[in-house]
Amino acid sequence: FLTTCGEENLQFLLHPPRLKKALEVLDEDGSGEIDIEEWESAIQRGLKKRLAQLAEERERRQRAAEKADEEFSLEFLNAAREVFTMIDDDESGTLEKPEIVEAIQGNQKVIKFLVNCGNKNLQYLLVPSRLDKALNEMDTDRDGHIDIDEWEECIEIALKNKLAERAAKRE
Repeated sequence: FLTTCGEENLQFLLHPPRLKKALEVLDEDGSGEIDIEEWESAIQRGLKKRLAQLAEERERRQRAAEKADEEFSLEFLNAAREVFTMIDDDESGTLEKPEIVEAIQGNQKVIKFLVNCGNKNLQYLLVPSRLDKALNEMDTDRDGHIDIDEWEECIEIALKNKLAERAAKRE
């Protein structure tokens, strides 16, 4: 306890060269003894300092996690846009079923993104028996293809899931 309590004079009780000075500081009334009130006062100072250190460390970790999540989000969204462009062979700005089938049969970058994206519906694009159902769910305006807005709706769900996974790992 004394080594981690946060009150340096209590910590100095463990260091013989500093013991005399530490006792003088802890003996607030100069009586030559450390009474219970003086001891508790030192403990309270130590706990207050230690709690402040822990709070500061927690805030530092939170800021670091937020920065890392922000960087991850940017990379993830850029990768998602790149995958959309890779699938959109005819550069129409929409994804058609034949384009998706072709991409999932031969483009390893598309396959890897879909496998790891965090959205079941996007992952179902890789499963032939579930492809039509996944496309129907993604095609919210029912025009027969997936436009960039519909794609990004799915990507937002995927990103939310990935960020939740990252947060759970940090806890």
